[in-house]
Amino acid sequence: MPVPDPAPEPPKGVFARHIEVLAVIAAAETPPRFAELAAATGHSKATLHRILAALQAEGMVRADPRGGWRVGLRLLEFATRAWAGLDLRSAAEEEMAALRDATGETVRLAVLDGTEMLYLAQFDSPEPVRFRLRVGARGPAYCSGTGKAVLAFLPTARRRAVLDAVALHAHTPRTLTDRRLLEQDLDAARARGFALDDGEQTEEVRSLGAPVLDRHGVPLGAISLTVPVFRMSLATLLELSGPVKSAAQRISARLPPTLTAEG
Repeated sequence: MPVPDPAPEPPKGVFARHIEVLAVIAAAETPPRFAELAAATGHSKATLHRILAALQAEGMVRADPRGGWRVGLRLLEFATRAWAGLDLRSAAEEEMAALRDATGETVRLAVLDGTEMLYLAQFDSPEPVRFRLRVGARGPAYCSGTGKAVLAFLPTARRRAVLDAVALHAHTPRTLTDRRLLEQDLDAARARGFALDDGEQTEEVRSLGAPVLDRHGVPLGAISLTVPVFRMSLATLLELSGPVKSAAQRISARLPPTLTAEG
């Protein structure tokens, strides 16, 4: 019985072709020249020219002055951020689990990405009512416990730039949409070492956040204790500010000294 020919592979999409070229450049010991890239990828000259032009325009590759192609500075920036997130998460996980176990409430880890918080990890409360959060989800910085903790400890110019770039939209009646009042709240958070979201992002949720600082005192991210308002009063949550701050400080102490907010 004749063996049927294998089904032909589907043609590569545009994104896949760009990644293929980028991968060849990144893996090369010396900057590959155009002919080497064409041989390695099988692309026609016209296609390869278009791909390289697009990658170069986005800062993903750059032409080497001596000939050939290298990865671009923007790709290196992405890689640095990815490694920083992994280091921060690995340093935080044990302390996050311990804080969750000690309080019985949800603990989150997030970093500032643009004007939003990017959530890297969550340790769920064992209680029946808890919060579902997808790792990689995003949320506003100006009205969350993690976000306000980071904003409070940013250098003045950086905080100003972040707040200048975002519209202060009211997610609930408690959201601080007045810039002056928000700045005052952030200054107070910095003075006491933690930030508070008292129903500002979601009315049914309270969150107390503390920054994870690098060796220069600049925030790499923040952790938060997040609770439903029906289960924990504001006064009780405030009593837990000490354990949250201590956990954040221990996470900072676990970080490699080369890991800084400036990359």
